[in-house]
Amino acid sequence: MPARVVCVGHSALDRVFTLDAWPPPGTSAKVPATSYAESGGGMAANAAVAVARLGGAAAFVGPVGDDAVAEVMRAELERCGVDASGMRRMPARRSSTSVILVDARGERLIVNYRGDAVASGAEWLPLDRIGGAAAVLVDVRWVAGAEAALRHARAAGVPTVLDADVAPARTLAALVPLAEHAIFSEPGLAAFAAGRSDAEALRAALAAGARVAGVTRGAAGFEWIGSGTPQVQHVPAPVVRAVDTTGAGDVFHGAYALAIAEGRSVGDAALFACVAAALKCEHPGARSVPTRAQVEALADRAA
Repeated sequence: MPARVVCVGHSALDRVFTLDAWPPPGTSAKVPATSYAESGGGMAANAAVAVARLGGAAAFVGPVGDDAVAEVMRAELERCGVDASGMRRMPARRSSTSVILVDARGERLIVNYRGDAVASGAEWLPLDRIGGAAAVLVDVRWVAGAEAALRHARAAGVPTVLDADVAPARTLAALVPLAEHAIFSEPGLAAFAAGRSDAEALRAALAAGARVAGVTRGAAGFEWIGSGTPQVQHVPAPVVRAVDTTGAGDVFHGAYALAIAEGRSVGDAALFACVAAALKCEHPGARSVPTRAQVEALADRAA
């Protein structure tokens, strides 16, 4: 039976328009688009898609607005094999959405509206799903939900993974002590422990209460340290021909959480996640996740 991973946090929708060229500065004009696409986003939502694509049983839990965007996001997650029944529409709140304009040279203009759904409380969080999961992943966007999920999972003995991307220092200070695996982006680690070396920052996360602390470095791989591991460990990323790194960090976190849910060691989980994130970069789009067979084949060669 596939390991069940519950991903708690943020879901978003990107609306992408391509055009031949920007209008001249200072003009007011209608510009025809040459193509249009809708793509789901959000850290926890993207991670859930990665879990499903890699063979896990994925569930997304998080608040969205009381709007049409919410239905588009739900439908896409379900098409990707994610259980989206934990996506909750919050009355009088708005979902996160972005308009992205891309010209023929690849230059981008992103207009983002974060929405206010992620500012809602977590009283409705389905704790039975959290306690019954093989692993729980949370992001830093829905803070109330992340804190409640981490506390309940720890009490239930369920492994937890924190996607510790850029967030206010107070948010990271509140969530890192509650997570078993605190996995940072490089900017997230700098925000957590400003002014310290990376090794010092990772040890600070352990001192705060995490059992494992790690940082993703893109093409440079992954570094981590555990409570029983005195030295920082390095896991290299495979060399690929990258065309789009969008969502690679989310794929890493989803793959890592799935591997932990399956009972793998931290080192094995890190290699699996590095390979999955690298292969994602060979294709455009945040949700162009490789298959399990593709990841395992390359991981076997890299081991």
